[in-house]
Parts: sequence; structure tokens; C-alpha cells
Amino acid sequence: MFLRAAARVAACLILAFVAGACSRSQPASTLPRTADGKPNLQGVWQVRNNAAFGLEDHVARHEMPAGRSVVEGRTIPYLPDAAKQRLELVATAENDPLSKCYMPGVPRIMYMPFPFHIYQTRDHIALTFEWSQVHRTIHTNGVPGPEGIDFWMGDSRGRWEGDTLVVDVKDLNDKTWLDTTGTFHSDQIHVVERYTMTDPDTIQYEATIEDPKVFSRPWKISMPIYRHKDRERILEYQCQAELEEASGDFERDPRTWYPGPTAKPVEIPADWAAMAAPKSFDLPATSEPTPGRPGQAAPPEAAKPSGPPPPIRRMADGKPDFSGFYMADGGGGNYGLGKHEQDFLTPAGRGIIVDPADGVLPMQAWAQAEVKSRQLPERGYDDPTAHCFVAGVPRSMYVPSPLHILQPPGYLVILHERMSWRAVPLDGRAHLPDEVRLWQGDSVGTWDGDTLVVETTNLNGKTWLNEVGEIVSHAQRVIERFQPINGDRIHYQATVSDPLVYTRPWTIAFALNRQKEELLEVACHEDNQDLQHLKDVRDEARAKARTNSTR
Repeated sequence: MFLRAAARVAACLILAFVAGACSRSQPASTLPRTADGKPNLQGVWQVRNNAAFGLEDHVARHEMPAGRSVVEGRTIPYLPDAAKQRLELVATAENDPLSKCYMPGVPRIMYMPFPFHIYQTRDHIALTFEWSQVHRTIHTNGVPGPEGIDFWMGDSRGRWEGDTLVVDVKDLNDKTWLDTTGTFHSDQIHVVERYTMTDPDTIQYEATIEDPKVFSRPWKISMPIYRHKDRERILEYQCQAELEEASGDFERDPRTWYPGPTAKPVEIPADWAAMAAPKSFDLPATSEPTPGRPGQAAPPEAAKPSGPPPPIRRMADGKPDFSGFYMADGGGGNYGLGKHEQDFLTPAGRGIIVDPADGVLPMQAWAQAEVKSRQLPERGYDDPTAHCFVAGVPRSMYVPSPLHILQPPGYLVILHERMSWRAVPLDGRAHLPDEVRLWQGDSVGTWDGDTLVVETTNLNGKTWLNEVGEIVSHAQRVIERFQPINGDRIHYQATVSDPLVYTRPWTIAFALNRQKEELLEVACHEDNQDLQHLKDVRDEARAKARTNSTR
């Protein structure tokens, strides 16, 4: 018996050395499972290798640790001409799209040295990444993907083969690399991923890559991905924002940015508590929901259903089911929260401020002057969204771009087409320590009957409320209410308390309308053609001011 067991162990070790085939798989009964019996992948995960720097065997060099190959057969089968092109590309580090903070693509995003969070429902699996607020949605509902559109992150359609999640990734563009060593591909790339839990804390990840323009045959990478047991959430690494702050291209605003942990905390006045307490206001007058995305022609109008609107959808536990694709009826809030007329650059807005009753933000005098300054042409460069940074809370909810809500166990997850995400835990956890400041803040949700109440703190004060420069600071606290009106509409409102900027709390409200579409991908930073012009306008104004000051 001992010899038979020893022989089996030896054989397993040999297989592991040769092909990595010896897994630490456990009986299927020990794996965590969802309500429908599938392996439960939900949690925070990360690789423990250096594949992001090089998929093949590589030695260390500046800013690149050494690593072993994760390629089956050790080397990538490039065609001869493609191999030459790869050498030319890697000769200049700036050729790597990641050096410009562009989206990494698939499979590269899966083995970057940053954690990611998997959220799992029956019809969708969302992967949210700490790196630059990138996200992926794996559609497991059997619906085919769009045709004729390519994406930085591809289009992912998944199916279960027993306990393995198989993901077909198509429609990737040709603008990403697979690691830092010039591993380019064409727009003919096709990736098939396989996610197999070998134990409750390990996923064996495989990706088979095919691209007849670049590779002589399909080839495969494989590696384990490990569950983080030391954290229950991921934070943010905003690559482009960090790069521009370090270079001075995005300048600090000392009045609104978080000053650091040594500064005295800003206290919200006690008499604001009643005004900021969660309560429901009536929605401002709204128009009928318009199908389609802003700026695009609406699809042919379907016959309007007769009878009452659909009832509120419910989860198995009886709570409202908010999951789905939504367009915000944001009332022009991205161009001014109060009622305003159209001007040369911005469309009109009906106003979405419901408190104060006069529809005017209760700004302190300095903030009123700052808003006027931000509306000068040379200040357009200072709007963080001009740099394609994330919009923050509540702005991300009324930026004219769709969002997708997922409701996996214990969370509400909001994915924005203008690439960013927000996860709202529903388990009653405490907020992050005050010194941890994020673009999207730290959101925690609780149920008040059928209304989800979300409190967001720990914001960094770097965002604007809209393109006309209305202000929030690091002292901002936001209380949102998601109240279902029927099966296709959510009454959304947000109450903002910010004693550095305002004389009292204020509230906005509008509808989120469910539509039968899917999120696409807005590659804002990658396609940004306006920022340099805005910078030129700013620099010209500054040069003129310096000239005038020396006369």
C-alpha cells in the first residue's frame, strides 16, 4: 500500500514538473456553490506570478522581475515575420500600450499584478479590476454578442461545461499586447478561457489563443489564481490619474482635495443631520424614457404595451431585483444641476435639484466664485472627466452614458459603460479608514423596506459635479436612495453633505429607466482627442497672463 501510494505521488510530481497537470483538486462536493449549483467564483482573486511582465521564461531587467514561462511548450509560436515585428516593438518601452495606461485587453488583464473581484449571478459574471477601474462582463445567459464592433476588452460569452466556466472572447481590437515583451496580436485574435476551481481558494486559469495572422498555431497559457483571504474588497489604482498627478499635468486643488491623514477631520454640523437623513422626494417632471444611447439615433419605436407597467421584480429573498441595463433620465445634470437654458457649448437642462425647493445649490461665497472661474475656457482642462478620469459619486449616475446593475449575493454592483465601476456591499460592514480616499468613494448599503439606501464616504475631492464646474470636496458625504417604482423604473436620489463647499445639504432626484440592451465599451482615455486642445487653451491663457503681469 505504501509503495503504491509513493508511486502515485512520484508520478504526480513528474507530471506537475513536465506539464503542470497535477492539480490540488478536491472532490466537487467541497467546492463552494451558488444557489443553482455552479461553483461559486465570487470573491477577491490575484495571480502570484510574473506573467504580466513576460509570458515566456525571462530574466530580470529594469522594472521587470524575472519569471518562468506559463506557455504550454514554453515559447509563443510567432510566425517568422511577426517574430521580427515583435523584436522591433519591444525595443521601445513606450510602444507597450500599458505604458500609456490603455486598457490591457484579454487575457493580459487576468494576470496583471493587481487584485480583481468576481461577482457571480446566473446570467452574468462581472470582473472588476483594481487597475484603472476596468471591468469585464461575462454573459452566461446564452444571448449572442453584438456584430461589427471591436473592443479593447473584447466581448465575453460564457457557458458551463460541468464545473468549468468556458469563456469565448471575440471582437478584440489589435491595440493591446499580451505582456511587456512586444507580444502583439492582430484583430483576428480569438481567446477561449477556462476557469476551473481546484479547491475553494484556487482557480486554475487557462487561455487558448488563436490568431492566424500572427501565430503559426493555437497556443495555451495556464496558471493558478488565488483567493485573497486578507481582504474583502479591492481599492483603486487609477493609472492615468496617478501618471498625470506625478508629472504635474493634473494639478492639485488645495481647497477640495483630501489634504492627508495629518489634517483635522472635517465635521458635518449636527444640525445638518435632519436635512441629510434619508427621505424620499418626488421626482422632478420627466419625459417618457427614450430608448437608445445619448447622441445616437433611437431604434424604431416598438408598440407601447397596454395595461399597467410591470410589477417590481423580486429576488429569492423578497428584496427588489434592480439588475439590468439602465439609462438615467439625468435632466442635463452633467451640464448643470439646476434648471438652465442651452448655450453655445452645453445643452439645456430641466434641473434635478429637489432640495432646496428653489432648485439652486446652496454654495458658499468662495464656491460661487470658483464655479464662475471654472466656466472660463481655459479651465475646461481642469475638469477631471476631460482627462477621462472616473466621474465620482453622484456624477457617475447622471453622466449621459448607460450603466448595468448586477445584484449578486451580498452586493449591488454598478458597471458604467464609460469604463468604471462601483460595488456596494450589503452586509453592514464599516466604512474604510478615513485616510483611504478613492475617486468613487466607499459605498455601504442597507435596506429600508423596498428602498436601498447607500452611504458613500472616503471620497478624494478630485471630481467635479459636471462640466460647468459645480463643486464637491473631500468632506463630501452622499446618501443615495434606490427606490423601485415598477419593474422598469427606479427613483434615484442623492443627498450631498459637504460643509467645506455648501451652507446646507442638498438633494437631486431623477429616474433610472431599464432598457433591453447591453453595455458596450467607451474607451474614453484611449480615444481622447480633445485634451491636448484644452491644454493648449489653458497654456495660452497662462502665458498671456504672465506677459500682462510683467508689463
